[in-house]
Amino acid sequence: MNIIKYDIYLTKTKMIKPNALILSSDSLPNYGLDLIFSTIKEAGLDGIDLAMWKWFDAWNEDYVEKLSFQYDLPVYVIQTSAKLNQKEMNKALDLCEATGSTTICINAPRITEFKASSFIKDNLPEYQKQNPWLNFSIINPTNSNFFALPIPEFHFSNVNDIVKKYEAYLWLDIANIDIENFEEDFIRKIEEYSPYISVLYFSDKDKKGHNHLLPGDWDLNLTGFLKKLRKIWYARPVSIKIDFSNQELSNRDKIIEQLVKIREFYEKHFLNEKVDPQGDNNFEDEE
Repeated sequence: MNIIKYDIYLTKTKMIKPNALILSSDSLPNYGLDLIFSTIKEAGLDGIDLAMWKWFDAWNEDYVEKLSFQYDLPVYVIQTSAKLNQKEMNKALDLCEATGSTTICINAPRITEFKASSFIKDNLPEYQKQNPWLNFSIINPTNSNFFALPIPEFHFSNVNDIVKKYEAYLWLDIANIDIENFEEDFIRKIEEYSPYISVLYFSDKDKKGHNHLLPGDWDLNLTGFLKKLRKIWYARPVSIKIDFSNQELSNRDKIIEQLVKIREFYEKHFLNEKVDPQGDNNFEDEE
C-alpha cells in the first residue's frame, strides 16, 4: 500500500485541520441531518463522519453539500453499510466528489453476508486503482483481533488481513477490541499500524463488553492511549461514536453537554499533551 506522509496527506486530502475531532452521525440515529449538523456545530466539533446508509437525506449529495456549507462543517468521512453493493458505493463516490471527503469507511459484513463480502473483496482493488486520492477503509468489527479468530462473527475480523491482505486502510474502532488485547497487544503495535489508520473511533467500554460508552468513565485506559498516540504523532481524524440511549437522545441540550465533555477530555489528554521527542514511547497506565 502507498502510505501518504502526514504533510502530503494534509495537502492532497484537503484536510482543514489535523487531529480533527468529528462526530459519527450514527451516534444520533433519530435526528435529521440538519439537526445533526447543528448539534455538531454547537458542541464545537470539527466536522462530521456521515453514516450515509442510515438517512435517505444523506443520499442526496446536493443537500449534504448545502448543510456542510451552511454550518461550515467539513464532511471528513463517508460511511457505508455492511451490505455494501455497487449502487451504494457509487453514491459514496458521488458524496465524496460533492463534499471533498477523501475517506470512505466500510462497515464489516456479518459472516453470513457473503454477497457484500464478495463485493468488497472482488471490487475494492479496482475502486482503489480508479480513485487513488481516496482512502478506502474497513472497520475492525466487534471482537476483532490481530490474528484469525476461531469462529468470527464478522468478515474482516482479522486486523492484519485488512491492512496486509486486502491493502485497505484501517477504520479503527478501539471499543471493538477486547480490553486485554487492547492493552497487551494493540498498544504495543500501534506505531506499526498507525500509518494505515484513516480514522479512529473514540469511545470507552466496560469489562462486561458493553462498548461505545462515554470516554473516561469506564475501563479502557484512554488517557494512556491518547498519550501514546501523541508520542507517535498521529494526525488523522478522531471520530466520536457513542451509543446514546433514547432517553439521552430526547434531550438535545444534554447531548451537546456530553459532546463538549468529550471534546474537553480529548483536548486535555491529547491536543494539549506535551510531547518529549527524546522520551520513550512506552504505554503507561494512568489513574
